Amino acid sequence: MSLLETQNFLARIYTDENLRREFLSAPEKIGDRHALSKPEIVEILQIFHEEINAFAESLVWKRLREVEKLLPLTREKLNTEFVYYFRRFAPTFNSRSVKKHLDDALCFANYLQNCETVSGFVKNAAKYERAKIEFYALNKKIVLRNFDYDLKTGTQKKHFKIWLRIGKREFVF
Repeated sequence: MSLLETQNFLARIYTDENLRREFLSAPEKIGDRHALSKPEIVEILQIFHEEINAFAESLVWKRLREVEKLLPLTREKLNTEFVYYFRRFAPTFNSRSVKKHLDDALCFANYLQNCETVSGFVKNAAKYERAKIEFYALNKKIVLRNFDYDLKTGTQKKHFKIWLRIGKREFVF
């Protein structure tokens, strides 16, 4: 197949979802139908494999950036390890909700709280931000949590925090 014919076939695959699906499910059959050689079929499959991986990678980074926005304190306390822990978490959770980033943040905070290699201080930061999200974003009436660390000073100190909503008024104690 000439270069022009190969480019035209690739253009069709990118724009024709049915042809793309058929090609990926039966590459040799569809390749033969369009006069592709075996090396051309392999090369096109490789392109798709690389693009799929690149796309999947971009989705993980997008999820990470959204979760960083929702868990800024946790992000700050974990520093560069935030990416490490999120990349370990990401394959274990796939939200089916319309609030995917919110679910990601809540579940990631929970993941960190249960992670043995994370410090108690970071676990408390994740617990605190999870509670804030539950109260403000999930519109809960009351959220009560106990903490082992003062998040401002970093010192170990047992205390409680209460988020309370009465009508339209919100209180934090």
